[in-house]
Amino acid sequence: MALDLTAGGKLTVDPIVTEKGVAKMAEMVKFAKLGGPAGEHARTDLKESLTTSDAPFAFAHLVNLRNLPQYEETVTDFAPIVEQQTVPDFRPATFYSLTPNFENLELGKDNDGQRIAPRVAEGDTYQYAFGYTQESTTVGVEKRGFKVGWTLEMAVNDPFNLVTRFPQDMLRVGVKTQAYVTHRALVNGVTAASQLEAGTDYVTGDAVEANSPLTAAALRVAFRQLGARRDANDNKITIPNRYYLVVPSGTADDVNYMLGVERGLFAIVDGNMQFRGAGIQGDALGRIAGVIEDEWLDDTSWYLVPAAGTSLRPTLIEVRLAGYTTPEIYVNGFNGVPVAGGASSSPFRAFHFDNDTVDLKYREFINAALFSEDTLVWSTGEGEA
Repeated sequence: MALDLTAGGKLTVDPIVTEKGVAKMAEMVKFAKLGGPAGEHARTDLKESLTTSDAPFAFAHLVNLRNLPQYEETVTDFAPIVEQQTVPDFRPATFYSLTPNFENLELGKDNDGQRIAPRVAEGDTYQYAFGYTQESTTVGVEKRGFKVGWTLEMAVNDPFNLVTRFPQDMLRVGVKTQAYVTHRALVNGVTAASQLEAGTDYVTGDAVEANSPLTAAALRVAFRQLGARRDANDNKITIPNRYYLVVPSGTADDVNYMLGVERGLFAIVDGNMQFRGAGIQGDALGRIAGVIEDEWLDDTSWYLVPAAGTSLRPTLIEVRLAGYTTPEIYVNGFNGVPVAGGASSSPFRAFHFDNDTVDLKYREFINAALFSEDTLVWSTGEGEA
């Protein structure tokens, strides 16, 4: 079976990379993991290959091939609240929102001015009741990356450790980068327009101050404030049916406990915790589908964010460049020209001309932005007026 080096058109292939070379590298890596004489022999072959052939190119492409499906299947903590978009270039992304156009709509179409399809009577003409409004953002895809110097000495002394560690290390960097740009988009994107205001808990009657710490009462007030919001055309904004709480790292257990008690999942009776079943108390807290810990939040702030795809306008968006939707690594093969009697004509016998390294370059195209605050509420958690 032929090996698809492009992975269905998702990867570019260096001219020096061949199907035979990648297959051979995969076989060497497989057998290098074995113990005993067979594994030792395979590791020796791997060492010789990395210092006397074009194997670094094959290795880099093998990493890309193996990391591509793993990266695409990886679900980050922020995934439930981020809508992914692919853009064709580096210019700021443009989106379209479906908006009602009822100004010239004939009367008697049985929609009562709501965001629903008008009734069409027998033989009647369909009306232009909705249209698309272009919405531009300031977010454009960014190029991110770094280099790793793989020295001649490292390749000779410990090729097995390098070959087995780098793919997973690369994958971790990609996932971490994806999470961080989302964190930054959320924290830097929110404004006072979506900030928690003072209110009264409709269940307990307790007063909740503006920018309240995270409590059940504050969440109920937040949902009530969401329900009172209207868009630019004075249409009521529908509250999504599923939300996630974004909280500082290390606090998710406390938040889940609080939610469990408030929603009647369990209770403290005579000093003992008793499980009471699901869904006993059916208030607004039932909309909260989960809690996301943000390792970069180091304060008391919290964010109530709708699940991806549940709001009319997207809240958090992640943009990637078409054709480069996953991280890739590349190899620098600038080695100079060996003189007669010196190294062979193999492009990697002398490693890099300047410093005897094989430079591996990691590159990805990604960015994120807060597109709309319509259905989001956040608080500093400090009780500021």
